[in-house]
Amino acid sequence: MEFNTPQAIRKIKLSKQDNLLINGKKQCKLQAMTFALNYHRIDVTDTPYGLKIRGTVPVGM
Repeated sequence: MEFNTPQAIRKIKLSKQDNLLINGKKQCKLQAMTFALNYHRIDVTDTPYGLKIRGTVPVGM
């Protein structure tokens, strides 16, 4: 599901998942929240294997 930056950070912070995948690489929650600051829109998908995070609209646009 696609979120704006504050909603995505909130979703990452409150997630019970320990396995966070940012563009296919395992990261911690702090790194995921920092990654989210670089994008206006972030796709956050909750899967049985972990939380998949992908930026869709970069800040520089």
